[in-house]
Amino acid sequence: MDSTCFAAYAQIVQRAFGIQLPPEKKALLESRLFKLFQRGEDLPVHDAEGFLRWLRQDKTGRARKLLSEAITTHHTYFLREADHFRCFRDTVLPWIEQEARRTKDVRTWCAACSTGEEAYTLEMLLTDYFSLRGTGWETSLLATDLSEEVIAKAARGVYEAEAVGTLPESWQRVYFHPTREGRRQAADSLRQSIVFRPFNLLTSAFPFRRPFHAIFCRNVMIYFDRETRMQLVRKFYDWLVPGGYLFVGHAETVDREMAPFLYVQPSVYRKPPDAARAAAPAGDEVRDLAACGKARVPAGSSAPLPGRAEKGAARLQKGKKKPVRLIVMGASTGGTEALAAVLTRLAPPLPPIVVVQHIPPGFSELFAGRLDRDCRLTAGTARDGEYLEPDHIYIAPGDQHIRVRRMGERLCLAAQKGPLVNGHCPSVDVLFQSVADARLAPYSLGILLTGMGDDGAKGLLAMRQGGAHTIGQDEATSVVYGMPRAAWQNGAVERQLPLPAIAPAVMALCR
Repeated sequence: MDSTCFAAYAQIVQRAFGIQLPPEKKALLESRLFKLFQRGEDLPVHDAEGFLRWLRQDKTGRARKLLSEAITTHHTYFLREADHFRCFRDTVLPWIEQEARRTKDVRTWCAACSTGEEAYTLEMLLTDYFSLRGTGWETSLLATDLSEEVIAKAARGVYEAEAVGTLPESWQRVYFHPTREGRRQAADSLRQSIVFRPFNLLTSAFPFRRPFHAIFCRNVMIYFDRETRMQLVRKFYDWLVPGGYLFVGHAETVDREMAPFLYVQPSVYRKPPDAARAAAPAGDEVRDLAACGKARVPAGSSAPLPGRAEKGAARLQKGKKKPVRLIVMGASTGGTEALAAVLTRLAPPLPPIVVVQHIPPGFSELFAGRLDRDCRLTAGTARDGEYLEPDHIYIAPGDQHIRVRRMGERLCLAAQKGPLVNGHCPSVDVLFQSVADARLAPYSLGILLTGMGDDGAKGLLAMRQGGAHTIGQDEATSVVYGMPRAAWQNGAVERQLPLPAIAPAVMALCR
């Protein structure tokens, strides 16, 4: 297959299925087409060029169907990415029980079911849970896939004994029976609880009647370009009830530019429960910081730093007293996605940004690499003695405290191992306090995002008392409103903002 022929295939595959075929996939396509030609099917052509001509001329859809079968990968197994199923069982199903207690209509969509292992696992969880909740619960599940061939295999529900053997013993006894060939087949009651249908996710309008409580679409979007992923995620968002959950593959992420999902845990996202009533503002729509950032005082507490909150609001509205030379940020639970949501929307010129995220050693390097790929700023792991440069992001190593120091007219980092502070190393308080101790607060902006506990609250207060701008993430958009709450209640937060408003606020303060 020459490059021109491959390019034609790549264009058709992108347009029809949203799947990217970069040049390095040429050998894979050749191999898949060769297997197709060797299967002995009654085809009018038997080479790549001939198949391409047929694909362009065929009006029956058969050629496109065969191509979709050839290019898609259907590797899956029972309990793949098991933490998703634990989250579905322990978090999502109890919420659905409350959400659907009147109608008892549970709506779940397995949007890329492949050969069925994922769909059957979900249905077994649904059946186990709602069978103990009384009668009348409707838990039928929709399972779709691009390939008609794998849908047919999924509907049969026949698997090798070794594959089913990975399931809990009680599930093996109740939901599967042996076949004459020594395999295992899903019980009739289980198979009849799932509606298997072929479906192309690139369909312009989804043909459903009612939205879903949960959608699983795992390890599919990795094959799509960003524009296609954005369109698909937005449709998933629209077809979830408020509070509904979206599960994607561990190699996939959903950012706020795609849709205003809330982060739950790695590759699990939630549509805000109040989405139908008040959607979070998109970043481009946040023009009036005073209007979008009005802070809500928690019940039973007073406004932070009486007399200073009003001054802080005036400073944000009228402009900074001194130029911001440094941005420091802290986060914990849910912080990697929250940090990415802010940092990927920033554009130079900006002062250096130093970040503490509670994260194990090794993962901090991976996180820095991810930011370096996705951001318009240069990101890397902080190093001891490193001078801070504009338009750079410095991520604390997963086992070292970092501090900011003055070196004459320049700023540098100190990175050292040390005892846990507030139960963490690195600690957000250590970073924030170093900014206050170095008398850098009047030139600094401190930001505290989602996280459990109170790390960062004292340090952010010291920064604010020293004259820094300070921002805290609000409760509605926080995965865990622990650290931001502690900072808000002790008066450290000058302005509480929803996550989508933080990047525009940073840009406004720094310019």
